[in-house]
Amino acid sequence: MDKQPWDSSNAKAKELELPDFGLPEEIRKLAKPHRTAHNRYEAKVILKEILQRGPVVSKTGLSARLTSETIGKLISSDALNKSYDKILHYCALANLDRLFSLAIEPWEFELNPNKNNQGIKARHYLYAPFEYQGSIRIVKFTVKEYQAGITNKLYSLEALDIIVSG
Repeated sequence: MDKQPWDSSNAKAKELELPDFGLPEEIRKLAKPHRTAHNRYEAKVILKEILQRGPVVSKTGLSARLTSETIGKLISSDALNKSYDKILHYCALANLDRLFSLAIEPWEFELNPNKNNQGIKARHYLYAPFEYQGSIRIVKFTVKEYQAGITNKLYSLEALDIIVSG
């Protein structure tokens, strides 16, 4: 598989359709939120519970650890500003473990030459379907894979302004 340009991960997400994740009827059920969070505090409490359960594993088998540092980044203003909608972002965080288990990695991307890539083997961009306000939207995860045998680290979550059909 040819690697995609590092800055095209959000644009590539527009190509996704519901069948890319599995049987549409099944995915519609699995994409429903099981928890809610309306603010930083609620999201943080749930993320700490998820952290205690250990690494999350994607549909494609990629494992990633959540850390206290990552939780801080996930609930930060910077993260909120990158997401399409603040409440969608908080709700996606509250369902991070379920969403990550539905996530697929349909493309590989080059490393961003403008970022510090020291010790990084790859940045993985995974996409998951998530029901929000009656539509299935895309949530994007970024996972850092390290060269030195360090466990992959969940780096970010971004709720995109993309509705999938199918």
